[in-house]
Amino acid sequence: MIYDESSIKNENLTSDNLEKLDRVLSQVVNALEKGRNEIFEIAEDCHKQCADMEVELEELKIETKQVIEEVEEHEKLLYKARIRLMEVSRNFRSYSEDDIKEAYEKAREIQVALNDLKQKELYLRRRRDELAVQIKRMKQIAGKAYKVLDDTGMALKILRGNVEKISSTFEEARRKRQMEMWIIESQEAERRKIARELHDGPAQSMASMLIRLDLIGYLGIKEPDRIKEEIESIKAMGKETLGDIRRIMFDLKPTILGEDNLSSALKEYFDDYKAKYNFNIDFIFFGKKRKYNLSLEIALFRLVQEAINNVRKHAGVKSAVVKMEDNDRYLTLIIKDEGEGFDVEQVSANKESFGIIGMKERVELFGGELRIFSSPGSGTQVLIRVPLEGEDDGGQNKGSDSR
Repeated sequence: MIYDESSIKNENLTSDNLEKLDRVLSQVVNALEKGRNEIFEIAEDCHKQCADMEVELEELKIETKQVIEEVEEHEKLLYKARIRLMEVSRNFRSYSEDDIKEAYEKAREIQVALNDLKQKELYLRRRRDELAVQIKRMKQIAGKAYKVLDDTGMALKILRGNVEKISSTFEEARRKRQMEMWIIESQEAERRKIARELHDGPAQSMASMLIRLDLIGYLGIKEPDRIKEEIESIKAMGKETLGDIRRIMFDLKPTILGEDNLSSALKEYFDDYKAKYNFNIDFIFFGKKRKYNLSLEIALFRLVQEAINNVRKHAGVKSAVVKMEDNDRYLTLIIKDEGEGFDVEQVSANKESFGIIGMKERVELFGGELRIFSSPGSGTQVLIRVPLEGEDDGGQNKGSDSR
């Protein structure tokens, strides 16, 4: 092909503009990343302050309760002292001047002590209420900070995605960079998911345990009888936290993958899923049981995992059907539910629909296809099909396996 001077000039201008745009977008991405780190520090600082204030609030509640009990006791003493004063005043001839003076002084001392206690009670109540409001505000700030983190993460995705769509003239480079970005985005999405699960589960439980441990130290002086009750509560929290951590570990890397074939791994995952979420999955397998390339097994496992999670969270049903078929040429997976359904075209047109985009790209990496059939009120069916050319036969017998 012969290039004239103008075409060469235009190509150079396009290249220069692409480089400039890359630099600008890189600067924006770096600024967003820096901002996200600062926001994360704000959120973590809020959580630390909340934990400290919650310990103080528990101590204030105990002290307030004790002062209230003292006020009630002094009110009873004052009532008795006033009865005594009235008695000696009415019968002043039967009592000496010292007796009358003693009754008056005692009533006055109790009244002064009662006034002091009431002032202390008022202060403690106000401090307790103010602290509760401050804790609520801190939690709101932390919540907003995490929401901003999610929003900026979405903005970073959009910017990075746009970098890959700058020019169709660099198709091979674009496809390569898209794959790299998809890997990065998948990693970031998993990290955010893990962070949210750790924050909402084990982190919250451990923070509560730390608060209760501090409370035990305080109760050792004030209310030793409550220590056993608090220890049992902490043990229960520890068991629950351990269960959450084990669930997160299983979701991160199911140990059965790599040790058994994909169909067996899925069946065991579905059994575990039912036990954890009371969500029934009817699993049906047709064809040849065998092992596939580990990267393909992991990708398909994650795709099914994401599809099932979407059904549980969005379809409004408590069950789904998963069909898997190996016909030697293709491996087909179908995830079907009878839930609320959605408008596929509308969701696919949404530029923020990274879940569906990511699923499709993962299948395409293995030369396969992903299709979604759904409409509002008619349930959803996700079809995944990948070619099996070059896959080793695991030597398993043909047959079917239903749950």
